[in-house]
Amino acid sequence: WTYPPNTCPYYRTRYKVHAKKFTSSLHGQVYRPLYDELCQKMGLKNCARDDDDGSGGGSDLQQQQQQPSSVFQNFLPAFWQTLMYYFPSTKTELSNNESAPSSLVAAGLVRTECRRLPPPPKVTLVLRTFGLDLPRVAVAISEFAKGNHPEYPNYSNEDLILAEGDLYCSGWSYHNKNGNDAKEEELVYSLHRANTNQEEKGTAVYSGDDDILNFLQSKSIIGIQDNYPFWRENKHAPWAGKPVWTNTRVHGHDHHHVLLDDNIHNDPSDGAGGIRVPVVVEKDGSSNNYNRYESLHGEEALALHGRHLIRVPTIRPSL
Repeated sequence: WTYPPNTCPYYRTRYKVHAKKFTSSLHGQVYRPLYDELCQKMGLKNCARDDDDGSGGGSDLQQQQQQPSSVFQNFLPAFWQTLMYYFPSTKTELSNNESAPSSLVAAGLVRTECRRLPPPPKVTLVLRTFGLDLPRVAVAISEFAKGNHPEYPNYSNEDLILAEGDLYCSGWSYHNKNGNDAKEEELVYSLHRANTNQEEKGTAVYSGDDDILNFLQSKSIIGIQDNYPFWRENKHAPWAGKPVWTNTRVHGHDHHHVLLDDNIHNDPSDGAGGIRVPVVVEKDGSSNNYNRYESLHGEEALALHGRHLIRVPTIRPSL
């Protein structure tokens, strides 16, 4: 979270062009053994690996559906554990050993008694990405929910099965378009049916903070491909990234929103998570009307790291 003195992230240097092949380059080859170890841990045992980067595509999805076990490659084992915790199996009561991968049981790494806090009564899992991997992730989770994961054959929960209509892409637009006079507080966040071309969206299915919050709270799981072009055009400023809502109870919602992302930085001007807060707007002389949300900027948004934004150092759970 805090960089050592006189250092900065590799991707902020002129060597950024080598970042996607870092461990194959002269700069990062010392980390190649660690990279190979992580790749091995991310895949299934007895399942051949390839050089797929996990971004997903139409032909890849067809191959994965024909070979069910391959859809689970490149997912953290802890991910399935987390799903089972927040969405317990409805098929059968899993024992402590059955709730862990058979590979861990065989290695004697699972305690016979496990104390767990009860999961929250209502959870909505929102898959957020700037990339094109949403369909692949949806297939993997749905197959897992149907009991098709070879490590968790006794798990089943229909609430985690994603249909095509459960995938969306997001957009930002100005409520009142006045050319250069348009203000940031007039921006409206909306959800559209999934479309890989973010430049060509159909009519918004849900539009505005309250409409979207009502929708999210009504679901168990959905997927959102957030608007990368908008984030990029605004120089990767956090407020233009993936919105996260705070203090939603003032609008009648009772979910506490948390974004877990590896692209959250200790930098007020760069990050993927945008904090949306309700604002007081005077109406008829009263100052008790919360009738819209606005995005926080800079240090104000960064101060909510740990409450609504959580940076995930992906390499740590992999090890």
